[in-house]
Amino acid sequence: MKRFSFNLETLLDIRKKKEDRVKLQLAEKNKEIIKLQEDMSSIHDQLKEFQKKEVQNRIDKMIDPVLLRYSVTYRFKLKKEMLELGRRIDDLKADAWKINRKLIDAIKERRAIEILKEKRFLEWKKEYSLKEQEYIDDISQQGFIRKMHRPKDASL
Repeated sequence: MKRFSFNLETLLDIRKKKEDRVKLQLAEKNKEIIKLQEDMSSIHDQLKEFQKKEVQNRIDKMIDPVLLRYSVTYRFKLKKEMLELGRRIDDLKADAWKINRKLIDAIKERRAIEILKEKRFLEWKKEYSLKEQEYIDDISQQGFIRKMHRPKDASL
């Protein structure tokens, strides 16, 4: 009997490749999100450090009106950058969620073909086992017939 072959193997390969492409897209999007989160964390640390310095300057009575104005502007700029990064992160997370939905759909499509392949393999295996059993039965039957129809003087 011939070996097992699955007619939709090419389609299965295409679906696997599609799933891999979507996984790569999701990984790229997650990489962007992580980079922006690191940037936001860095800006947040800068803001905290700057505020500590400003508090120390106020304690030390080193208050210059021009520097105070610049410090307010700088803090405002850092906070504005943090807000912008937060928006961009939210947008990227929304994109990542959409890509994740695509990935789930791609996995479902691939899995459907794999389940079909598994069912067809089980059917082939069952059919193969039946034919193999028929062949074994036929051989044993022929051996029995030969044994029964052997001439009696040939056994001496």
